[in-house]
Amino acid sequence: KGERKSALKRLEKLSSSQNQSQIFIETPYRNNKMLEDICSALQPNTRVCVACDLTLSTEYIKTKMVSEWKKEKADLHKRPAIFIIHKDY
Repeated sequence: KGERKSALKRLEKLSSSQNQSQIFIETPYRNNKMLEDICSALQPNTRVCVACDLTLSTEYIKTKMVSEWKKEKADLHKRPAIFIIHKDY
C-alpha cells in the first residue's frame, strides 16, 4: 500500500518537473482502490483522468482535480480502465 502511494507521488513529481502526463493501468478488480489511493496521495490540484469501458456503451471518461474526485465516487470495479495524471508546475 505504501509503495503504491510512493509510486503515485513519484509519477506526480515527474509530471510536474517534465510537464508530462503519466498514463497507467491497474488490474480491473483494484481500480476503485487505485482511485482512492490517487485521492489520498496526490496534491488537490493535480488533474486526474479516468477512462474506462472505452468503445463500449458504458464508456466513462472524466477529468477532474483530485479535490473534485474526493467528492465523487465512481464505480470502476472490474471495468477495464486507464488513469492519467498531470500536475502543472
